[in-house]
Amino acid sequence: MLENIKTVDGHVHTFSSDEIAKKIIESFNKVYSIDFNLLGEGTIEDLIQGMDSTGIDYSVMANFAPPKILDINNMWTLQMSKLNKCLIPLVSFHPDIGKDMIPLLEKYINLGAKGIKFHNMSQGFKPTHPALEPLYAFCNQIAFPIEFHCGRVSNARLNEYSDVECIIPVLDKYPDIPVILTHMADGNIDDVIKLSKEYKNVYFDTSIVISGYPGILETNEPSWLDDAVVVDVIGTIGVKKILFGSDYPWGSPRHDLHRIINLNLTCEEKSLILGENAIKIFNIDFDN
Repeated sequence: MLENIKTVDGHVHTFSSDEIAKKIIESFNKVYSIDFNLLGEGTIEDLIQGMDSTGIDYSVMANFAPPKILDINNMWTLQMSKLNKCLIPLVSFHPDIGKDMIPLLEKYINLGAKGIKFHNMSQGFKPTHPALEPLYAFCNQIAFPIEFHCGRVSNARLNEYSDVECIIPVLDKYPDIPVILTHMADGNIDDVIKLSKEYKNVYFDTSIVISGYPGILETNEPSWLDDAVVVDVIGTIGVKKILFGSDYPWGSPRHDLHRIINLNLTCEEKSLILGENAIKIFNIDFDN
């Protein structure tokens, strides 16, 4: 889309088959009362086809699953990235995974994992769960990125585990973990500005809140409708704090990319948001 830039969608979800994708999407939509039409199917084939037609070079798979199948799901995500070089894998953990997390993470990193994804509200545990302390300490030591779902889903909030207030203790204790808060910290501008000033290691992704898809903008309360507001927030916190993300298949990569490209920003600023920031944070090496 932009000449000489690698475009990275920093937030997508993928599922191993049409049947599984339909089942999970239907269940997720019911739990969170999502009533807008989804443009994506959630499969690897559909994602890559959309990337090709849209001009997105790479997508970061932010997959998660229940603890009993979490390792299997992580290994599938890693395998898909080996088979499709345009896909960048994150892995997920849960306090009830039943395995020593550090050797497991080391194995995942050796297989290509570029970060960790937590969706605490859906996975049902607090970010401050004691079982995660060794994992955080290890990530802090090696500056390994963690992406937290932040805020509600659509307009539903099943628990407080993905609220900014629940994540802040992790930020305070582990200042060397690059932390990405999805959905622009639930679209709360005051939180975005405050966190960006207080934590050098905090970043935000644009998914859902800076959406270009009318279905989301018409139904999702935290979404920012005014491009001038978006540009003002970016100017206030700094362009290096923001990563492009769509939340595919719930979000629309094509619509979101189009909106960012048309913002009143310089080409350099768009390049950072659309790819360069993600490449740096996730330590993406395109030669491997």
